[in-house]
Amino acid sequence: MFRRRQEIKVRAPIHEIYIDGLPLLALIEPSEADDPDRRIPLPWSDQSEMFLEQLKELLGGPVPADRNGRAWLLYCQCGDPGCGGLSTRISITNKTVTWSDLGWDDIFGTPTEPVEIDRTFVFERAEYEKALHTLTRQFSGTSDHKL
Repeated sequence: MFRRRQEIKVRAPIHEIYIDGLPLLALIEPSEADDPDRRIPLPWSDQSEMFLEQLKELLGGPVPADRNGRAWLLYCQCGDPGCGGLSTRISITNKTVTWSDLGWDDIFGTPTEPVEIDRTFVFERAEYEKALHTLTRQFSGTSDHKL
């Protein structure tokens, strides 16, 4: 027996990466900038570990083998890497962190699709790490979380 039901979409809080006061997506893919499916959901209880792993990757930690050496910046709203996301290569020196070669990716080996506007972003390492460590503390519930 089939019953008609109303689908209810759960709206999870989201956060976006801002660079120089603009959302990352607006800087590299303006046609996608207003798409709510291109934002990272703030993890609810069952996704906080995934989010913490992502922060470790953005801080230069190991990247899973199925990511081809690329750290992911944005996921679809569902948070599933199989849906695809925006990825980058990260280079870290004593003073800077660089995001380069941004592109749309998935975990199935599909070639990375270039973004609309090819950009490289260079951050002051101390400021970058401070921001990501602050997020790590907020989501891990501890003030002395080490990566």
